[in-house]
Amino acid sequence: MLTINTERLLRLLDNLAEIGATAAGGVSRPALSEADMKARAWLKEQAEFYGLNYREDSAGNLSVILPAEDANAKTLLVGSHLDTVPNGGRYDGALGVLAAFEALLTLKEAYRKLPYHLECISFTDEEGTLVGLLGSSALCGTLTAEDLTAPRGGRERLLAGLKRANLTEEGLLNAHRDPATLAAFLELHIEQGTRLEEANIDIGVVTSIVGIRSYWIEYLGDAAHAGTTPMDKRADAFWGAAAFTQQARDMVMERFYPGVINIGAVELAPGAFNIVPARARLALEFRHGSETELNAMWAELQSLARDIAQVYNLSVQITHSGSIPAAPLNDGVIAAIEHAADTLGLSHTRLMSFAGHDTQNLSRITPAAMLFVPSVGGISHNPREYTRARDVVNGANVVLHTLLKLAQA
Repeated sequence: MLTINTERLLRLLDNLAEIGATAAGGVSRPALSEADMKARAWLKEQAEFYGLNYREDSAGNLSVILPAEDANAKTLLVGSHLDTVPNGGRYDGALGVLAAFEALLTLKEAYRKLPYHLECISFTDEEGTLVGLLGSSALCGTLTAEDLTAPRGGRERLLAGLKRANLTEEGLLNAHRDPATLAAFLELHIEQGTRLEEANIDIGVVTSIVGIRSYWIEYLGDAAHAGTTPMDKRADAFWGAAAFTQQARDMVMERFYPGVINIGAVELAPGAFNIVPARARLALEFRHGSETELNAMWAELQSLARDIAQVYNLSVQITHSGSIPAAPLNDGVIAAIEHAADTLGLSHTRLMSFAGHDTQNLSRITPAAMLFVPSVGGISHNPREYTRARDVVNGANVVLHTLLKLAQA
């Protein structure tokens, strides 16, 4: 049975981890930083050393290519990202790129000619240091000029990064690929959670990537003297906010498993020990892998917010702050991953991804899916992020055999 070169893959991971290495044992390679530029140059050197084709598009996405015999063949994309969060770990993103790279090398050395071009791709700024999912949004044609006007990492930082990488805003907005040229997309990633480790399962087959919805919930009451105003006569905005937080948690856990909810910020005004709060503002975010379930969650949350306002003699204002649609993944690619795991004798289970990934963008233009390998302790975005060597190798071999299965299809 064809398998990847274990020693080479682990060595490549070690070598890449030296670029942007931190004293705590992690890696810091924010998108388009000096460390990221060194990692990009390193990937190009590896491609050239091993005799693979190399290309960079106008969004800074990096591609290593094993061409098909037919120049007009479609392309099977496989990869992830090289950038990290500040002081992050060595596996998030990097594993997906290097497992794809190793799969291409294995097929090249085995003289396997597939009916598709194989393209190992590293997307620019998956982590959103500058603009979230920047490179994959550009490739898919969903990036807008507005996204670049007020990026979450700051306009000056974006422009400095683009200059460092010799990229332009015009290039970003014109980097889209024709979906008709693509056959499918596959991404390997560490789980960044504990489900696989706790169940002692080798491979997680991702069926959907959660949608995310964000709102500000603002309760309005009356400021009052905290000592002289009787408890039963108060319109305490924080009481409403606290009741909403607890009841929303219970409701989501009971009715919308495995959906999740978070209150990430609370603002109170006037904000003093001796004043009953007149205003309480909550940053609400909730996630689920189905748009239908997201709609149902939001209907229930709105109703709950308004019911609580009545109970506590408050008014409530709700403001939309952003949404990312749920991304159901492709049944055919999912089946190919499962077939590959079975071929290799690896246990597997279907699960949902609660973190965002480039796959959610690619799924809108081509058949796409992703697989997870276990993360020890579920730790990620942290120097202690760790995936065992056997799981690294298992994931890379599943990538290899998924590509072979997709090529047969």
